[in-house]
Amino acid sequence: MVYLAILGGIVFSFVLFVLLYSLAGLLCFLIPVNKQFQNIQRDIEIFVVSNGVHVDYVLPSISPYFDWKKVLDGRDFETPLAENNFLGIGWGDRGFYLEVDEWANLKPKVAARAMLIPSPTLMHVTLHPELPKNQKRLESIHLSIEQYLQLCDYICSFFKQRENGVILLPGKGYTTNDNFYEAMGSYHAFGTCNFWVNRGLIQIGVRAPIWSHGGAGIFYQLKKAVPRPAAVPPRLESF
Repeated sequence: MVYLAILGGIVFSFVLFVLLYSLAGLLCFLIPVNKQFQNIQRDIEIFVVSNGVHVDYVLPSISPYFDWKKVLDGRDFETPLAENNFLGIGWGDRGFYLEVDEWANLKPKVAARAMLIPSPTLMHVTLHPELPKNQKRLESIHLSIEQYLQLCDYICSFFKQRENGVILLPGKGYTTNDNFYEAMGSYHAFGTCNFWVNRGLIQIGVRAPIWSHGGAGIFYQLKKAVPRPAAVPPRLESF
């Protein structure tokens, strides 16, 4: 009976945690930071993309403002960076990335370990010849040059580096045009892959939810940042 009571307490606590965690995410979803930001034409356009669970940045692979060839070795990919217009960059749990090739294959122990125990992380970089429009969500964000450089610095700060540069995990990518790299930081329930993207947006002054463990809040607040067209006054008919 004692063991059953302990087990029941553990199950109840876990269910309560999930409910409170979900409720907190829903409430924070609706609270914007950088409310004054308007997603209007600026110097450079980037994107955020979601497969339904995980959100990545999608950035221009070549621009006059930041050269990703100084960070990534193009020889690690099948096609050169110069032949791809975009880079998809994400940060996340090492176990998720390396053990789950598709969400249908996600094992409960992998999910529980990632959410409940602070765990090591990886950076994931994918080359895209064109925008990945086959994903669940894709939204553009217009940035100033200063904002874009701040975002690049934010992303680069999470690549773990040696003297000769970033640390590649050879042969661990899903295709010949994506790779994993050792990363800084720990993954946990309050520091998820989508929280990482959201925090970067907040730091550069883009409208975003105050906290987001999922991706829906990011896209919701970006939609709110698009200015509404001015109302056209009704035309008066002359008699």
